[in-house]
Amino acid sequence: MSENVYTAAIPVAEMFVDRSYQRELDERRAHRMGATWDPRLVGVLDVADRGEEQSPRYAVVNGQHRWAAASHAGTTTHLAANVHTGLTVANEAALFRDIDQSTKKLTVWDRWKARRAAGDVVVTGIDAIAEGFGLKVTQSSGPNYIVCLSALEYCYGIDPQYLARTLEFVGDVWPGDAAGLKHGVVRALFEILWSESLPDTGRLADALSEVTPTQLHARAVESRKIHDGQHWQCTVRVIVEAYNRAGRGNIDPQTVLRAAS
Repeated sequence: MSENVYTAAIPVAEMFVDRSYQRELDERRAHRMGATWDPRLVGVLDVADRGEEQSPRYAVVNGQHRWAAASHAGTTTHLAANVHTGLTVANEAALFRDIDQSTKKLTVWDRWKARRAAGDVVVTGIDAIAEGFGLKVTQSSGPNYIVCLSALEYCYGIDPQYLARTLEFVGDVWPGDAAGLKHGVVRALFEILWSESLPDTGRLADALSEVTPTQLHARAVESRKIHDGQHWQCTVRVIVEAYNRAGRGNIDPQTVLRAAS
């Protein structure tokens, strides 16, 4: 039988475990996981579609403890899963073995995809903001792609409206330049706009239009050799310095950093 795989949100109630190839469930572990249930940390299960004629329909190949924990928690109705079709029970057992031998810790992007598939409100909210500016949150590189997941989630958690303002600002100043959507620039500009420490955003836009995001990054790296702080904090310093050169009245970069979220 030929196998096809797709990703979908599968009802917890439509999953089951075939004990002919699955190991015994550790009930204490499943109950412990259910008691501290966090859908953001679930990741993606692997299930086999046994067909419409069977109920429950989906055999859990990888992730039985997460499925059991979701059942115990009772707050999650669907789980993100890679759905394998066209498998025999023997094929399922072989897949179980292969995954069990090669399973690695999920990456940040794997978790993000799983949360998106499960309808996580933070991920879908960020997606909606990005799409409003013709952008896509993804792990791929390109002029309209955003990959700085941690910066996006942090900024969204502080103020979704200012995340939107930040992405709009980046698009206005550096249209089509993917470097403007990297972590350091996005986080630095968010902090500047959110704190309202630089009162003239027109002057800020004019100042930054004279420098590329790549140049900002390079100058922030140099600044970090002199000043303490994370890369985004050094990027704030570089942006404030550019702002100061563009008109009257200087702002102390430290003032902006103290006002940051």
